[in-house]
Amino acid sequence: MPFYGRLKKALPAGSAQEIMRKRTIVGLRRLRKALAEHFPKDTNRMTTVRIGTWNIREFGNNKHGGRETYEPLYYMAEIISNFDIAAIQEVRDDMTEFRQLRDILGPDWDYIATDVTDGGAGNGERMVFLFNRNRVRFRNIAGELTLPDGRKVLASFGERIKLENGIALKLPAGVELSGIYDAKSEAGSDGAIKLTEDVEIALPADTWLALPKGSALAVAKGTEVSRPAGTKGKVALGIPQDTVEGKNFRLRFPGEALDESFKQFARTPFIVSFQAGWMKIDLATVHIYFGDNEDEKLLAQRKREIFRLTEALGARAAKEMKANPDNTVLTGLLGDFNIISAEHETMQALEANGFEVPEQIRSIPGSNVPQDKAYDQIAFWEPKRKRGHVRVDVRGAGVFDYYDHVYRLDERLTYQPERSEGAYKTWRTFKMSDHLPMWIELSSDFSDAYLDACDAVDPVEA
Repeated sequence: MPFYGRLKKALPAGSAQEIMRKRTIVGLRRLRKALAEHFPKDTNRMTTVRIGTWNIREFGNNKHGGRETYEPLYYMAEIISNFDIAAIQEVRDDMTEFRQLRDILGPDWDYIATDVTDGGAGNGERMVFLFNRNRVRFRNIAGELTLPDGRKVLASFGERIKLENGIALKLPAGVELSGIYDAKSEAGSDGAIKLTEDVEIALPADTWLALPKGSALAVAKGTEVSRPAGTKGKVALGIPQDTVEGKNFRLRFPGEALDESFKQFARTPFIVSFQAGWMKIDLATVHIYFGDNEDEKLLAQRKREIFRLTEALGARAAKEMKANPDNTVLTGLLGDFNIISAEHETMQALEANGFEVPEQIRSIPGSNVPQDKAYDQIAFWEPKRKRGHVRVDVRGAGVFDYYDHVYRLDERLTYQPERSEGAYKTWRTFKMSDHLPMWIELSSDFSDAYLDACDAVDPVEA
């Protein structure tokens, strides 16, 4: 169990610290009872591995005071201690709170973390795996998943070219594009109104792109050509007259003309290899780009990012399986995918390229606090594939709603008497989270299947 040393020492009666100490003890007792009832009682924990995923809101940020006291960290530790491996998302650059959590969990717990992801979409977050060394072993393999050329995520706005440094649009005579358009904007500190999103204006036919000096036509590698007789290091190229287009041709601009249309993941997925009992499992944790549920282009970018993720990870798993057909390593994918629902296209993108979400996970209504969005998911690559004696055998799965037991609605006057119920609901998500932890329990002991396979081997003739 976690280490709750700060609860042992009594403080002055009636003081805020003593009130919190007593309140935390009560909260932990409620949590412990609920967690004991929540998880399966008919499984032998020596034969299973329990894997959790939890997006802990802005873990390391000081919004609403952050986790400035030990109370929420004690509650988090009590929950996480029920897992063997926990993938944590939204851990910020400042890991002070996280390290306090790890210390509460005790010396049996260790962690592996990425660096923070740069860029606005990355939000300064890192991916972390917490694991109990008495239950699982880190197999000394870890890495970040990046996309190869030709498989990068296309941004929501498509390909853009900077109209500067000699690159310009030439509009047909008399065309006027100025006008009033739908768009979002905000006033800056200097009072100037600025766009907070791009405005796209359809261009009329016969619009031309003027190119600067130094531009070039590139004939793509792999194009069929001929070699002039008697020459060395030369080829004969057939270039169409009037209009040049097609898969064999590219337009090359001088300098940085493209506007970063092709992207890696907003937050780099993190892959770590673990072993629990007989089971070797490569787990990749993610926090997929969100954007906007109502904006079709941003939603399409989210879907593309999920698809590219399963494509890259599925290709990696297939390559390893081809190289070693007897490979018994499972590949799992878990985290915050910002999946809208089990029927949505975002879920279809996740269940592509060989990945499947177990029915026990798919049937969960939601992992956000209202439990109406299927943001968090757990999936496995080709779970029905034969891997010798090892298989994906789900022994249980679920989402745990801690708000039934700590930071409850009927405790608003205790914590935040000046706030409305709605404001209190938001405030408490910065103490715990706006996501609920999701978990799955898998068989990890395949001794019987292995012995059956041994028994099936025919004796050698004397």
